[in-house]
Amino acid sequence: MKPTIEELQGRIDILSKKKGEFETALAKLFGVTHESKIVTDSRGFQRVIQRAALPETALAFESLGEAFSTYTGGANPADFDRVRQIYGGPEFLSALGTVLNKLLLKDYPLGDYHWRDLVAQIDSVDNFQPQDAVRLRYFSDLPEVGEDELYAEVIAHGDEKVTFSVTTRGALLFVTRRAIMGNDVGGIQRAVEQIRRAAWRTLAKQAWAKLISNGTYGVDGLALFHVDHGNLGSSALDVAALNAARAAIFAQKEPGAGERMGLSGPFMLAVPIELEPTAFAIALCDQIGGSPNPWRGRFGPQGERVFANPLMVDAEDWILFDVSGDAGLIEIGFLGGRQEPLVIIANNPREGQAFTQDRVIYKTTQEYGLTIADYRGAYKAVVI
Repeated sequence: MKPTIEELQGRIDILSKKKGEFETALAKLFGVTHESKIVTDSRGFQRVIQRAALPETALAFESLGEAFSTYTGGANPADFDRVRQIYGGPEFLSALGTVLNKLLLKDYPLGDYHWRDLVAQIDSVDNFQPQDAVRLRYFSDLPEVGEDELYAEVIAHGDEKVTFSVTTRGALLFVTRRAIMGNDVGGIQRAVEQIRRAAWRTLAKQAWAKLISNGTYGVDGLALFHVDHGNLGSSALDVAALNAARAAIFAQKEPGAGERMGLSGPFMLAVPIELEPTAFAIALCDQIGGSPNPWRGRFGPQGERVFANPLMVDAEDWILFDVSGDAGLIEIGFLGGRQEPLVIIANNPREGQAFTQDRVIYKTTQEYGLTIADYRGAYKAVVI
């Protein structure tokens, strides 16, 4: 007698519940304790937040071998032929991939490098074709309108356009039969941690490289920091030099309107490690050289916006930034709007290395492109 629709649905519900319990047990084996969710803040940056704790009804698997055996109906990973056959089934591989993604996103983004303070705009990009990053020029002052007079049309003074393309970056992560048999949970966790840090560092380097190498601003073909841009100096770091830098940033003019932008912070100071003591002295001391220090507290009460940048290798150069969000320097586009790295299965488990070397390959990928969007929010001193 054929089962009824209700009976079939009941069986599906039971199987679905079992699958959920298995996935929870596997996640707990790798130290994942809570559900997570990607949220977007007011500036468009995504971050991962912890949500409800995983259900207590599902206990963590005691080992990878137990998880493998549970998913495969009792198979022993020591049996090569069975392992090769079972690797073709999607359940264990899919569940492990899900856990690897959760590990990759744990505590992502990281707090280092401050590259987000440089960003003017974040885009969702649909393809790998060159993308136009367009900044509208400002309007002139609004004209006065008399009684019964028509409003005049206010025309924007053209636009500023630069171009960038999305590229793919990534790495491979191997999960072997030996790792499963040896319950090398820690090794897999460390590998994912290294990939997570590498992904974040690579993205930061791409953003900072535009500033450190003084890349070209595509609108006028000049270097980002240039005397014609009014944002390049040569004085060693001290209060007088910071005053000059702050005045230069304040005096930057709105494109089109020609009015001073009046950028007044908050400020961030990026320095090489050699200048960190000098920077903190300026950030935290009430007096310098017997005179009141106008920069006391302007990088945060504890100098938290003094950034000893590991990517800056010149021992004397420094950069002052307005980080109010009114004049960001970098525009960045992420393919499909996904800002976090992603883990997917990279090979057919029945062929290739899974067949000959008894391992499954997971691919970590992140796809984005960026360009210099503006020069007005920063000042750099190249000290000779």
